[in-house]
Amino acid sequence: MPRRKAKSPNTFGPELEELLLQAAKEAAGKPISEALKPDSGSLLSKMIGRVVELAMQEEMTEHLGYGPNERMDLDLAQHLGAAQRPNHRNGHFDKTIKTTQGPVQIQVPRDRQGTFEPQVVPKGKSLTAELEERIISMYTAGMSTRDIEEHFTQFYGAQANSQFISRVSSRVDKELVDWRNRPLEAVYAVMLVDAIFVKVRHSQGVKATAIYQVCAYNDDGQLEILGLYMPDDGQTAESASFWHKVFSELHSRGVQDVLILCADGLEGIEKAGRALWPQLHFSPCVVHLVRASTKYVARQDREELCRDLKTIYRAASFEAAMAAQEGFGEKWRSRYPRVVGQWEDNVLALEGLWKFSPMLRKLIYTTNAIENVHNQQRKVLKTKRSLPSRDSALRLMTLLARKITDKNLARSRTRPHWRKIVAELHIHFDGRIPSTWGFMYQ
Repeated sequence: MPRRKAKSPNTFGPELEELLLQAAKEAAGKPISEALKPDSGSLLSKMIGRVVELAMQEEMTEHLGYGPNERMDLDLAQHLGAAQRPNHRNGHFDKTIKTTQGPVQIQVPRDRQGTFEPQVVPKGKSLTAELEERIISMYTAGMSTRDIEEHFTQFYGAQANSQFISRVSSRVDKELVDWRNRPLEAVYAVMLVDAIFVKVRHSQGVKATAIYQVCAYNDDGQLEILGLYMPDDGQTAESASFWHKVFSELHSRGVQDVLILCADGLEGIEKAGRALWPQLHFSPCVVHLVRASTKYVARQDREELCRDLKTIYRAASFEAAMAAQEGFGEKWRSRYPRVVGQWEDNVLALEGLWKFSPMLRKLIYTTNAIENVHNQQRKVLKTKRSLPSRDSALRLMTLLARKITDKNLARSRTRPHWRKIVAELHIHFDGRIPSTWGFMYQ
């Protein structure tokens, strides 16, 4: 008995098989990359166009409530109060869309009343959702509009100038505004704030401009970017007054309490935070304090001095930190009296740090977590000399912030020892957080 030939899982009906055979004959003897190269007249482009057309026809049927050449039921017509259909098909119009297989011309059905809104390729768009997402992804990755234009033409066989790509990117503006204003949790245990400076073109020229960012650990121990804010045109420097505006917006988005606020040494930022959350514990960033001190230290002394500073802020207790400070003063006062004076004040400002365990202290004594966010953003920003406007800067930075947040949440990166940290927070801040806070995902 002859062996039965197995049927390929990619076999289609006779008509489609005939078309595929025709395409295979055309591609025979050519490299696969050339045979499948995007072309507006290729078989694949025609198939994509036909699928889109059929999908639109189905959408039209659903919109009207009946199919082509179907008669309306008399009872239904009387119920609608019409002797004939209130709306019906009215031919089609030609449209060219851009796909991964090059430009494809399609016929878009239309209705008499002009109320049909196709979802496959919406009105006013010549780009499929897939390519639009790819353009935005390339823009977020730091590619310039000209680089995207070249990539788009080379790989997708479609022409798209830099202005077109900029318009595509701007289509996500409403979505990004919604993201920046999304509701937040009522309580955040540790909030970290800092500004990153980006070169932006203002009406007065290109200037390094502060973009204010807020990160926080949510109740499952994941770092989330809560907000991203930019001052009006012409305002470039970081200020405590604008931080107060940032905190006010966070409060209006649902943040009722912040347990610990970590920030650099900007004067007035602690008061700005306490204006909204009077009971918050403010923790100055030790790394910023060290950087501020080493500005006045000779290069050959910097490593040794920083090593001595570690004995202060990494001391086991506040008493041990004071003792280390005395030793630091005796050693360095003659050469760097200004640095010694700074750290006499810094130790007193950090006094509250030692009431926490080493695990929690390590979490709050530095803003390195938000610095890591800035580093990821700088990898993209370094490809751009400057951003052309405030709106484009806010758009790109928000795209990056959303991408970083989504990646952190998708990976479920919980802070190490989070369960123990949560237990300690419940002890120190009893009554300010719900009893189940932080334990939901453990």
